[in-house]
Amino acid sequence: MPEIVGEDGKRERRARGGPELAEASPPGAGGTTDHVGEKTSAASRISFTVPEWQKSIEATRNLFAAALRDALKLTASSLHDQATFMKTLADSKTPSELLKCNLDYAEQSWSKLFGEGSKMLDRLKQSQRSSVS
Repeated sequence: MPEIVGEDGKRERRARGGPELAEASPPGAGGTTDHVGEKTSAASRISFTVPEWQKSIEATRNLFAAALRDALKLTASSLHDQATFMKTLADSKTPSELLKCNLDYAEQSWSKLFGEGSKMLDRLKQSQRSSVS
């Protein structure tokens, strides 16, 4: 009695080069073996410029590494500022000192984030322009 095989079994046999493939297209009858040469020649016509891809990947990696390095420096600086803020806040004696400490910290944080953030974006744009050229 013949074996009943589902689509998954057929695909698996085709992938392994099982008997179903050999029976379906014998080599001399214009089966799949005749098309192997055509596929190989088509693949050889496609030229992959590996050095250009490598340069592109390397430039992208360098760009992301520089952006990450800048972001980590900004984060470290912000954490240091937060620690200093907490110390100053703990040393405050009056409500006016507390308010002044909070306002100073807010002003310092915003100016640093916007200043450093815009510098980071400018460096990214400049790096992108130089890698495209």
